[in-house]
Amino acid sequence: MDTQPTNKLALIKTIYFYLVSFVALMMVTFATANLINVLLKSYVFTLADQDYYAMPASICAPEKSDATSTAECVKNEKINQEQSEKSRKAQKQRDLVNDISMIVVGIPLFAFHWNYARKKENF
Repeated sequence: MDTQPTNKLALIKTIYFYLVSFVALMMVTFATANLINVLLKSYVFTLADQDYYAMPASICAPEKSDATSTAECVKNEKINQEQSEKSRKAQKQRDLVNDISMIVVGIPLFAFHWNYARKKENF
């Protein structure tokens, strides 16, 4: 009778350690894939990172034709483009930080749980 609760406990431990190992492995896998995606878009396939659905090049009203409003319009468009580029770079950096942190946490988490689950003397 005493062996049955011990067997259930061992089964629960085994399931827990394999489940956490699987989740950690998936964290590392998806983070690595996303890291490669960001790096490829940044350095190899740079056109893949361009925003094709951006606002049209000129958002100024055609009825405004004086030099002051045209100069303001060009200035505003330039500011908008610079802000858009800054936002894109900031998002890439956030993605890289997120991916690297998931890899740094996921690898030791996986290694510990996988090694513990594979040791038969612990159960």
